[in-house]
Amino acid sequence: MKVVPVQLTKVWDDLRSSLWFRPAIWVIVLGSLAVALTLADEQLAESGSLFDWPWFLVGGAEGARTMLGAIASAMLTVTSLTFSIVIVAVVQTANAYSPSVLRQYLSDTANQHVLGIMIGTFLFSLLVLRGVRSTDDQEFVPTLAINTAVLLSLLSVGAFIYFINHASHSIKVDNIIQMVRSRTEDLMANMFPMTLGRPWPEETSPDLPSALAATIHAHESGRLQFYELEELMAAAAGANAIVRLERCVGDYVLQGTPLFTVWPAGALDEALARALRQATVLGRERSMVQDVLFGLQQLSDIALRALSPGINNPSTAVNSINALAALLIHFLQYTPISPYRCDEAGKLRIIAPTLTFAQMLDHAYGQISRYGAGDTATMLRLLEICGELGYVTGDPGEREALWQWVQALIFLAGDHVELPDDRQKINERLERVAATLQKDAESLHLTVYNQEDA
Repeated sequence: MKVVPVQLTKVWDDLRSSLWFRPAIWVIVLGSLAVALTLADEQLAESGSLFDWPWFLVGGAEGARTMLGAIASAMLTVTSLTFSIVIVAVVQTANAYSPSVLRQYLSDTANQHVLGIMIGTFLFSLLVLRGVRSTDDQEFVPTLAINTAVLLSLLSVGAFIYFINHASHSIKVDNIIQMVRSRTEDLMANMFPMTLGRPWPEETSPDLPSALAATIHAHESGRLQFYELEELMAAAAGANAIVRLERCVGDYVLQGTPLFTVWPAGALDEALARALRQATVLGRERSMVQDVLFGLQQLSDIALRALSPGINNPSTAVNSINALAALLIHFLQYTPISPYRCDEAGKLRIIAPTLTFAQMLDHAYGQISRYGAGDTATMLRLLEICGELGYVTGDPGEREALWQWVQALIFLAGDHVELPDDRQKINERLERVAATLQKDAESLHLTVYNQEDA
């Protein structure tokens, strides 16, 4: 399978998350169509055959100007209204859910196509209007182009009706959660560094003494958006060196901090340092190109916003927790990725940071468990998910990571859950989770105070 270059993926990600790209394509296409149809009308006007078709709208120059002007004016008004609705939806998404999901929301193709159809119809009408000519003894009315403008106006009306329905549904939290989850699952299919060279064939890790290494530092600060895979491998192979990536995708890199470690130290020169820095793309914000953890963060942010006192919507938090659990199960379906990557000749060239199940679990539920410790429904669902994940995986290390999370959740619940009935529910859920993970939960039970003790 041929891997698409990461730089092209990044360019496409930027284009599809912008509000101008697809509308610009519609404007270019419909603008060109207006010019082409006007020229075709001039050729057909000489034969006169076009005007014999009864289902064509035919009229004089003044009527054509009135119709095209009305279409253009209406399209400009509706486009302004549509754009205003999009901005309101963007503000609502940022305030109610999380600013981190704005990039995903702006990449909604339906909104972009609707804007493109309306703006393109506006431009089409103006260009055709320019082609209407009338003098004392002769007039030219581009009949074919005018009828096309009418059809485009009908298409715009349909697009606007669809947009109203789509906009009202697109800001529903369930749809936003599903959108982020689907995009994150797509990233997991080619998770970094899965497509970087070949995995190290040996079972043991290579011995690389730190005393024989050299360090490359970052020349600027910024968010590490992605690594250029082919350039990384080519730079390391060209210098006959082994390069370890010191920062994970999504980290914020500070100027002057370590970025790469190179073995042997003698292989490091200015050319290699420049090539490795150019293969590291820094930006102002995180992107969904190689950053799987960014998808988890977006869902976690939605849950945290729902648990805040100003919103207080535990059901939305539970929906986000369920989506995170689905992503963790999806992650468990893939075999562990080797951090040691070789070139085509089988020589070790890159040591890349990889994600473990424990890291994914912490990133998904770390903040939710702390800020949602006082909400019984949230804590019960988190405990239940630990049991469900333990049922899915049989790996001892992953089950141990889940049990450590269970212990942390019980500790937090002991400090924040006060009602006896709620503490009893947590104890009952704990017993079921412990049975799944084959652990003894007796020592973890919360003390349940009766009314007299209270």
